[in-house]
Amino acid sequence: MRSRIFLLCALAFTCVGQDSSTPQAPVTTFQSATRLVVLDVVVTDKQGKPVSNLSKDDFTIVEDGTEQTVASFEPPDQHAPVPVEAHREKEISQPENAPQRIGAEPLTILVFDALDTQILDQAYARHEINKYLVAHGPLLAQPTALMALEEKRLELLHDYTRDAGELQDALQGYRAELPFRMMADEGTRLGAHERSEDAIAALREIATSNTQFAGRKNVVWIGQGFPSLNNLRGSPAEKARVQSWGRETLDLISQARISVYTIDPRGLQVFPEEVLPPTTSELAFESIALLTGGRIFRGLNDVDAQIASSIENGGAYYAISYYPSNRKWDGQFRRVHVVIRKPDFVARTRAGYFAYAESTPTYAQLDTLLSRALVNPLPYHALNIEAQAKLSGSQTRTAHMHVTLDASGLHWQILPAEKHRCEITLVAAGFSSAGKVVTNAAQEFEITVDEKKYAELMNKGMVMNLAMQVPATAVRMRVVTRDSTNGNIGTADLTPEGQHFH
Repeated sequence: MRSRIFLLCALAFTCVGQDSSTPQAPVTTFQSATRLVVLDVVVTDKQGKPVSNLSKDDFTIVEDGTEQTVASFEPPDQHAPVPVEAHREKEISQPENAPQRIGAEPLTILVFDALDTQILDQAYARHEINKYLVAHGPLLAQPTALMALEEKRLELLHDYTRDAGELQDALQGYRAELPFRMMADEGTRLGAHERSEDAIAALREIATSNTQFAGRKNVVWIGQGFPSLNNLRGSPAEKARVQSWGRETLDLISQARISVYTIDPRGLQVFPEEVLPPTTSELAFESIALLTGGRIFRGLNDVDAQIASSIENGGAYYAISYYPSNRKWDGQFRRVHVVIRKPDFVARTRAGYFAYAESTPTYAQLDTLLSRALVNPLPYHALNIEAQAKLSGSQTRTAHMHVTLDASGLHWQILPAEKHRCEITLVAAGFSSAGKVVTNAAQEFEITVDEKKYAELMNKGMVMNLAMQVPATAVRMRVVTRDSTNGNIGTADLTPEGQHFH
């Protein structure tokens, strides 16, 4: 990432600090009657191979038993490219009036589950992930990120890249950990609820941090995953809490257009796929795959081949949209079924969606999204930012943060006299080694510039400053910027001066 440092005063924009209790009215509004449902559909033949040469006439979309009228159709070879590896060069954010496709090249997220997988199975899974990268490198077919679900949290081992060697190095540098919580719970299942919630939380973090990317994201989850809640010991209230949270998670996954592929490294010990039909009432881990339009790969011992099959399967998708004929937005789950004209082919897509009315997000909802971005260990790329911090003081130190923001990702309101205006929220937090927030600071900015300064900001970037007290218990910091109008978020992670970036 190229370093760009600019003095705040040199930009000559108007910056007014605002109290978060007096928010401005958002510009964009949505009408529930215009809700568009987008489906990412993968079609396979009898051998399970993707079929990518079908036309719009080959598909019939059925919602709750009623055929729907297709509004748009994109075959796999017409999706727009996603320049995820160039997001630091201002290519992620596009002008709001730019022509948009509903599809984009698929992204792959490999999740190594160290929380719910025995140590020997972990070793085998790591070997097979490396084997896959060797076989399909040096340049991978899809931008791929590598993550690990650990005892304490989800860790990003490497952000999106097509370089298989970089992912191999990240995997090799990852230190294996014994699944102590799983071992302690073995035979009792007393802590399985907590581990289930951690796995669900990881899916939520993946969903919220990837919403800004268009098109389909394929999460390939390599590990045992959490068991069905129906098989867990615990009170009905505990099960109900996790199921409710799981329902919200499924909605977040749906909004992010994520499909989950599960691979159990234990191989032949598990049951056939038909045992787990998709249902929203029972939150079995593998049922998430079926609910999101993914697949369950198991019963085989060649995990590297299953990874490759998952990625190939999720890579050739059709993006199809429609406006539901049922305009009653009651929050109920609506089942969606895709029928292919050729009976030998199988179509997979998400099982449905929750019929919530589209509306302008409330300030509480926007603040919730901002809070998620603050504690989420994964990066957000909708805004491209860089951050530096210098520490002063001894006991209770002060971090003087210098944040550079790519202004092209912001929503700019055009005012009279050729003025441009935007609103930005800047938040920072410090975290302990246990991942707890131990300090935080926030500032809101209202920025108005003339045409000349607007052009400078587009070319050079915008600089904002924020000071935050940092106690000795803080071992890392996260800086979050949010466009207060369109909700775009960017993040930067850093540790106190003299230590490595997180």
